[in-house]
Amino acid sequence: MRILRSNSPAGLLLAAAFFNVGCGSSTVPQKPSASVPEQHVKILSFYPRDVEITEGEKTVLCYGVSDAKSLQIDPPVAGVSPALSRCVEVRPKSETRYTLTAVGSDGQAVSQSATIRIGIEQETLPKITSFQIDRQQKDYAGRTIFTLSFADRNAEEVSIDPPVFQTLHGAPSGQFSVRPDKTTTYTLTVKNKNGHLARRQLTVELPDVK
Repeated sequence: MRILRSNSPAGLLLAAAFFNVGCGSSTVPQKPSASVPEQHVKILSFYPRDVEITEGEKTVLCYGVSDAKSLQIDPPVAGVSPALSRCVEVRPKSETRYTLTAVGSDGQAVSQSATIRIGIEQETLPKITSFQIDRQQKDYAGRTIFTLSFADRNAEEVSIDPPVFQTLHGAPSGQFSVRPDKTTTYTLTVKNKNGHLARRQLTVELPDVK
């Protein structure tokens, strides 16, 4: 160590400062320890195979998540669990918006949605092709009996109001009799396998009795 001599008080202070720097114990700086990055839940993908399907058909929803502790899809879908890549089957009856929610071990939740639209084939809709009065006649008491008939397409169920017969299943045509006490309007309703309805009305008129 080199000491600068000086008779002045300032010189003595300078020498002491040099001594302290040269002879003190040195400390090697420590490198900061590398921190482990936090793992957060992520939705990697969520999409339907088909964005639009024909009514009554099925498709699949595909998804991928990372660092998820639990997983659910709303409306509920069977077979859902955390996975990097998985597809599950769905058969929506109408346009449906599905929401995927993933929850991580830290309680953090993330969500993503996907929509499947439904296309309706006009050829499968129910239709009443005829609903008419075939004939009328008097019974033994002089009351008028009307014979009505109908025909339809794509009908799984056939019903009438006011009730004349029990609901028919898979009847493409039919004939029945009514004996109303007054002028009455009958409503024939047919429904197909997907729940679509078709209606037609028929009024049976009786002459006013004076």
